[in-house]
Amino acid sequence: MTQTLIATLVAVAIYLAELGGVALAISRKRDAPSAIAWSLAIIFLPVIGLAAFLLFGLERIPRRLKRKAAQARNVRDLFKRQLTDSQAVATMEARRGWQGLGLLAENAGAPPIMEGNDVKLLEHGQPAFDAIIEAISAAKHHVHVEEYIFRDDRLGRELLDAMIERARAGIKVRLLVDAVGSFGNWRTIRHLKKAGGEGAVFMPLLPWFKATFPNMRNHRKIVVVDGRVGFLGGLNVGEEYAGRRFRNRHWADAHLRIAGPAVSEVQRVFLEDWDFATGRMPEAAECFPMIEPCGNSRVQILSGGPDDEQNALRQAYFAAITSADKNLKIATPYLVPDLAMREALKTAAMRGVDVTILTQGKPPDSWLTYWASRYYWDELLCSGVKLFEYQRGMMHAKMVLADHAWATIGSANLDNRSLRLNFEVTASFDSPGDIRLFYERFESELKRARQVTLRGFRKRSLTARAFEELARLASPLL
Repeated sequence: MTQTLIATLVAVAIYLAELGGVALAISRKRDAPSAIAWSLAIIFLPVIGLAAFLLFGLERIPRRLKRKAAQARNVRDLFKRQLTDSQAVATMEARRGWQGLGLLAENAGAPPIMEGNDVKLLEHGQPAFDAIIEAISAAKHHVHVEEYIFRDDRLGRELLDAMIERARAGIKVRLLVDAVGSFGNWRTIRHLKKAGGEGAVFMPLLPWFKATFPNMRNHRKIVVVDGRVGFLGGLNVGEEYAGRRFRNRHWADAHLRIAGPAVSEVQRVFLEDWDFATGRMPEAAECFPMIEPCGNSRVQILSGGPDDEQNALRQAYFAAITSADKNLKIATPYLVPDLAMREALKTAAMRGVDVTILTQGKPPDSWLTYWASRYYWDELLCSGVKLFEYQRGMMHAKMVLADHAWATIGSANLDNRSLRLNFEVTASFDSPGDIRLFYERFESELKRARQVTLRGFRKRSLTARAFEELARLASPLL
């Protein structure tokens, strides 16, 4: 009798949990197909489906973190008002940018286009890290480092040593790493703290009462030195990003060094995240020195995350694709665009725009994303989109170039994860010299890629098709 009662109570509890899970999926998911898919998973796989939905299916940021994000937005609005009188802010006409994208991003929450910057596109691999370490070693006041992946390997220790040396010299050093991307590497933070620096983990997974949903990650890669020099792009900290880990495999990436007024905006993004993770906001006076114009680059910093309903980064990507008249060049290692982005790409190609996408061949780090990406290739190729698979090694750069008039380089891939679930940061440009350099980098990497033809792609095996079908089920999470 007791066993029957327990079994009944368990069955009722599972049934109620199913109902609650389905109601949550319907109310929280933004698109109907995703809501239906998660509801069916919860119904037919009650325990596994509900657990998976709670861990990976919720896109809304928890209320506790929403409050912190609101505080950060207050800082952003205050800083934006301070920028109004800055001579570095472009004129209203210039702030429109190419096809109005500058003003679009600004109205979606981004800062205005900043003039008078000096921008360098760093070389691949070790030279890029040498430039970062050199800047850190020369710090006079503070060093801020934010990384999705910070490995405890030889390269990670080289960067950490430079940070520790500055911390011991009395320089304020702050390190922020993502809880998933840098999982297990708590040794780095401990060593930095022992040297007098500060360290924090973004969205920790433990303890459970502080944990958030593991599908929302901080994918940004930022270094700011003295509030005057900033770095951002696709490079995490690890041996493979310097081209050391994989034999005979080149690691192609795109990472920027920025000096000038736009660094203040890179700094602001870091401070928002630092406050988000720690609840502590450093004094603005110590982080935002007066910066004189020092170059000819016009830069707009675009950031986005699951706490941002407008998401200037996603808006700018979509607008660039739909506004391009002549050409659209995209480099992304992970190509899993959502329905809106796919339709925009297909429509652009059918309008006669030269849409060329450079993506990764068989990658060493994400087979699931690779197979999910290939599921959409047929429809893209049918519409006239040109697809190229990188052959030399790992193509990790994230670039969008349009009409030789607008460009972005940053941390965001063209996938649902980067444009909806992750915290990302990208720099956009409409200055001719920078755009010319970025096109040259894209074309040089394109020479190391193999074009995918529709006829050749359709000859793939049934096994490959099966992998694509299965992997695409995870597309909303990729």
